[in-house]
Amino acid sequence: MKQSCAWKPSLRYSPVLMILFIVIIGCAMTVGSAVAATPKATEMWNYYQATNMYGCDISPDVAYVAGGTYNGKVFLLTIEGELLWTAETYSPVWGVAVSRGGGYVVAGTDIGDLLVYDKEGDLLWSKRFKGIIHDVDISADGSVIAVACADGKVYRYTNLGSEVWGQSMSSAVLSVSVTADGSLIGAGTKGFLIRVLDSEGQKVWSYQINGQVFGLDLSPDGAYLIAGGNDAYVYIFDDAGKIATQLRTVTQVNGVSAALNGEYFALGRGDRETMIYDVDGMPITQMSAAAGVNDVSLSPSGGFCAVASSDGRLYLYSLPVEEVPVETATPCPSDTPVIAPDGEGILSFSSAPSGATVYLDNEVKGITPVTLPLPPGQYEVLMRLDGYNDWTTTINLLPEDTVNVVAQMTAATPVSTPVPVGFLPVLGGLFIAAVFLLRRTDE
Repeated sequence: MKQSCAWKPSLRYSPVLMILFIVIIGCAMTVGSAVAATPKATEMWNYYQATNMYGCDISPDVAYVAGGTYNGKVFLLTIEGELLWTAETYSPVWGVAVSRGGGYVVAGTDIGDLLVYDKEGDLLWSKRFKGIIHDVDISADGSVIAVACADGKVYRYTNLGSEVWGQSMSSAVLSVSVTADGSLIGAGTKGFLIRVLDSEGQKVWSYQINGQVFGLDLSPDGAYLIAGGNDAYVYIFDDAGKIATQLRTVTQVNGVSAALNGEYFALGRGDRETMIYDVDGMPITQMSAAAGVNDVSLSPSGGFCAVASSDGRLYLYSLPVEEVPVETATPCPSDTPVIAPDGEGILSFSSAPSGATVYLDNEVKGITPVTLPLPPGQYEVLMRLDGYNDWTTTINLLPEDTVNVVAQMTAATPVSTPVPVGFLPVLGGLFIAAVFLLRRTDE
């Protein structure tokens, strides 16, 4: 009899408990759906050396990745991670840059050497400066080279080795960037100064922050500049030098990168994290290395990010954004160039990872990487690879033009079904009903 009475309170509350259980499950579904929908970066590959990686750069056509190491090596990889060549610099490499088609690879070293290599890794020319070269950059076509030097100057050079100008920045220049067309050069200093210069070396704008400027990058079109350093802040400026966004990063920022139109920004931190933000400063995704991150590089549209870390690895990530095909009419010639018949154009396809099937207007044309001479016209492109989402775009091919198409293949993931918005009021109603029944039961 006592046992029967003991169960009565539980039976009285069972409807209430059932409603609360439904509410809890519904909330869990909502949260789980939101978490499942969060985009993630995908590691495509990493290249290892038994030393610290200090520099990295993705070519403007998203076909190559250059890197530099503490033990005095500069190297060039394909976007698929294949090593093409390595050169000895006999001094730590602090900065690297690569032009379209891998035509020029530039490196700056601890003993003050500016080194310029061709696509095969042969040294074209070099110059010794009176100070450490902390950073270098190069325009998309390779005609303009920017140099950040510890002698307190930022320099503009031609690809043939001629100095155009050198402008004093009052303290050691730690970071430098040049726009894709070479019209603007930005520089950051040990004395907390950020300055943007035009093609004649004249100041466009400047700004003083609260720390040494370890990382600085102009977006390829010059619309935005991102900078960060040891004050644990990141500053995003518009083309007039006004702060568009300012982010507190908690720890030191060693490297930054900006995509076209400032759509995406990357920053590499001393605490091993690489963060990706949009133009409003909202986080997109993040990646972790096993040691501090020294440099980062975004592809022009933000679809790929290279990361150089003190863990000895150069990483390439595919980011959860769309990579726009990069068109170029005068690519650097390959070892076995494809020559199109008169009046035709060339479509050159590659993907990360490689091995994707290429369809043009629903017809199979080959496996990436593949280069095709084709009549001018509009083509519907589909690239398909097992385990990855389909990649599509539309290309307009002009006579005697060449278009390089690089696809970032994102790994296929199970699609989570989001909880309908209309279900949330139902959950709220059930919760209120549970409270009402509980009060009635107590009475």
